[in-house]
Amino acid sequence: MRKSLPKIQKKYENDLKIYGQSHRGVGWPRKKDAIKRHEVMSKLIKNKRSGNSILDLGCGLSHFYKYLKLKKFKIKYIGVDISSKMIAISKKRYPNNLYYFLDILKDHSKIPKVDYITINGLFTYKGNYSNKLMLKFVKNILKISASKAKIGISFNVFSESADWKDKKLFYLNLKTITDFICKHIGNKFIVNHDYGLYEYTIFIYKTVR
Repeated sequence: MRKSLPKIQKKYENDLKIYGQSHRGVGWPRKKDAIKRHEVMSKLIKNKRSGNSILDLGCGLSHFYKYLKLKKFKIKYIGVDISSKMIAISKKRYPNNLYYFLDILKDHSKIPKVDYITINGLFTYKGNYSNKLMLKFVKNILKISASKAKIGISFNVFSESADWKDKKLFYLNLKTITDFICKHIGNKFIVNHDYGLYEYTIFIYKTVR
């Protein structure tokens, strides 16, 4: 797979057009759930005063950066997105941050190594793509992320334990992804499935914490 999935990009840009610069504009139906995801993702960072660098892959409108600022994290934030529209808005809102408009599956050479990488929502919507293609997409993104993150990676996916499923969303088997992580990235990881949403977040650590 040499590029990301274009129909997913179009879906989020359509959400932006309809709902504007809100949580719904980046695909999340409920604001409180979007905030909960930011809270969970921020737990990847063990020391909020460390001044470490974080790359927000699929950064959208930089809502995660807004959350980090509100919670007084001292961190260097870098945003990456395949949508030029999202990146343009983020740059305008936060001109002091570093942003990259690119598809990391096509070219990730420009992206610097960072301490942490967060991937929030990139693996949740599949549209008409097959589960097999989505799994390949997830694995390729994680492999590249592992080559760029020095300390840790976090990502979320919808859980197969959901009691109702939307055919447009992607539900990832836990054993499938943890087996992949152990084989290709490492065996230091945490699965967080306790925050009240039908999804889970995995934290992968590459060094001793």
